Amino acid sequence: MDPYLLLVVVLLLYALAAAGPSLLGRERLAWGQVAEILLWGIVLLAVAWLARIASPLLYLLVLYLLTMRVRLVVEVANALAARRQPGAQPLYALAGALALNPMDRAIVRVNQGAALLHNGQVAQATGVLEGALRGGRLGNRLGAACRCNLGLAYLRTGDRERGRALLRETVDLLPGSVYARRASIALRRLDAAPAEAQ
Repeated sequence: MDPYLLLVVVLLLYALAAAGPSLLGRERLAWGQVAEILLWGIVLLAVAWLARIASPLLYLLVLYLLTMRVRLVVEVANALAARRQPGAQPLYALAGALALNPMDRAIVRVNQGAALLHNGQVAQATGVLEGALRGGRLGNRLGAACRCNLGLAYLRTGDRERGRALLRETVDLLPGSVYARRASIALRRLDAAPAEAQ
């Protein structure tokens, strides 16, 4: 088999794997993400052909790093935010600057909002998460994460009605998920609070 044809097969399989959750009906298909994978893949094919390097493993590694760059930076930022390190917010800003498609931008905003909430910056978290939710096209998993964290942020600001509504939406959107469990726990505490007060 022609080694460059093998690179094309690797590209198509990688794009198919990226689209897999949507093809199985678990998520909306992020056309921007698939288009970005194909674009980077074609550019890398041209570079591989010009440099006469036809290593499928190297091709896949570089393609992965290019197409997952935003998510990798977000993961590092999340790790720093979990330890309350100051370098997290600049990394979220970098990830936002690297994001070329709407799904990656939404991933950055939802994770940044969750980190701000975790660090007690409720007002900023609310603004970031509201913006992510207004942007739409989040898919089920990201939508549930956004609604859950925004609902918790509203509860911290004392807006129980909006908080409760978003937490219920979370449970309905992705039952059985970690976000639905967190939302259910918060709803149970919210329902128990008035009973304890009486």
